[in-house]
Amino acid sequence: MKIQTISVIALFMMFAAQLQAQDAQEIIRRVQSKYDNISDAKATFTQTVKGSGGKGNSSSGVIYIKKQNNYRIEAGNQIIITDGVTSWVYSPNKKQVVIDNYKDDGSTFSPNKFLFSYPENFYSDLEGEETIGGTACYLIKLTPRGGSNVKSAKIWIDKNEDLIKKITISTNQSTSTYTLKDITLDAGVSSSKFTFTPPSGVEVIDLR
Repeated sequence: MKIQTISVIALFMMFAAQLQAQDAQEIIRRVQSKYDNISDAKATFTQTVKGSGGKGNSSSGVIYIKKQNNYRIEAGNQIIITDGVTSWVYSPNKKQVVIDNYKDDGSTFSPNKFLFSYPENFYSDLEGEETIGGTACYLIKLTPRGGSNVKSAKIWIDKNEDLIKKITISTNQSTSTYTLKDITLDAGVSSSKFTFTPPSGVEVIDLR
């Protein structure tokens, strides 16, 4: 009888896990469908980064995205820009810009992939529901399918708007949390936002 009871419990747990995975996939499909039907987006955000030692710092800014792999992040004293081919990291205070080839190994952080879309190289599980800034959200846990710079991540998805409102990303070095506000879809973001010409007098470090 005890063995049968354990078997029933095990089957129930497996069934519940399958239902959670299916629910997560359905929510993700709705998010992806919404993303697929827009050309660009703009949002304000707050970011908190905590290192492995527990120390953290916060900043806020504006993020712009445009298909394909175009994004611009303006936060604090740094601007990060890519057109999907080249990336620029500009520090006005240091009067320095670092230029490199855009890299996407399928598991690294990309705003397009994490904030407005869905990273395909991760398993997803519905953990429950939480309220973010007065908005009812689904909480979904993401786990890498293979080797990844990202150990785990969680995303909070607006139940009514099917938009990601918050994400936490953990690596071996740090944990970063992004909270989005004032999301505008199809904002008419100009392509000029995703390229960069260093101002006169700025040190250029070209890693290409």
